[in-house]
Amino acid sequence: MENSLRSLLFVPGDQADKIEKAWGTGSDCVILDLEDSVAQSHKAVARNNIRDALAAARARPSVVLVRINPGPSQRAEDIEAVVHPAVFGIVLPKCNSRKQVVEAAHALGQVERRRGMADRSLKLFLLIESAHGLLELPSIVRGSDRVTAVIFGAEDWCLDMGIVRTKAGDEIEIARWNIVLCARARGLAAMDTVYADVHDTEGLLRDAETARRMGFSGKLAIHPKQIAVIHAAFAPSAAEIAEAETVVAAFEEAETNGRGVVAVNGKMVDRPVAERARQTLLRARKTIMR
Repeated sequence: MENSLRSLLFVPGDQADKIEKAWGTGSDCVILDLEDSVAQSHKAVARNNIRDALAAARARPSVVLVRINPGPSQRAEDIEAVVHPAVFGIVLPKCNSRKQVVEAAHALGQVERRRGMADRSLKLFLLIESAHGLLELPSIVRGSDRVTAVIFGAEDWCLDMGIVRTKAGDEIEIARWNIVLCARARGLAAMDTVYADVHDTEGLLRDAETARRMGFSGKLAIHPKQIAVIHAAFAPSAAEIAEAETVVAAFEEAETNGRGVVAVNGKMVDRPVAERARQTLLRARKTIMR
């Protein structure tokens, strides 16, 4: 399920009306937020709102995540409030060490057992937002078998690096590549950072297409109007689908005739190329099924 998440929409937990509207936005995933989008004075309100929203009977998106707070005391309160069968996983922010993952996984297990839920019901989505977190990432992702995805948080990462984020995105390229590389090596999903300008549709499309080419499987959103653009960027185009169908058909015919390579439109097609084409068709089918 998590590998097919194209869009992940943040919703402030202290705004009950936005939580209600989020279910109908078409996002593959809704992240109910207890952290940065919620003022310190509203944390308790946000926990109560999320608890009520989870308990209410209503249609929900395929995946619901909750971003908790990083500090130990607030983290404990957050986990106590949001462990629920309707929650697929927890987004662990400011993730800088394996210890944080181990502690969060342990706390989740304790609450799951008290509530009669299956062990490891909730997954962990790790949000990397600092230079230290990026360097420690190979160790961090081994902190728990609950870890399902790695998410890049570029705004805090740029703050930590003392650099200015631009729309071109050259300054975050090294972080993006390292996150995708580590995630793929561990068999995890990789989710790209937000695009902050909600009015710049063309810029968002370019940014999301870049993320897709790098190997990210989805992207964070901060406004419902960004969802359709993100979906378009992560869905194969008609031309890509047509080319993939041609490649797969040609390679399958070559295999039937005992050959492991074939030329298609002047380009060599061997097993890795054919497998990439099959993955393109699989993504296309998943898009149609939604």
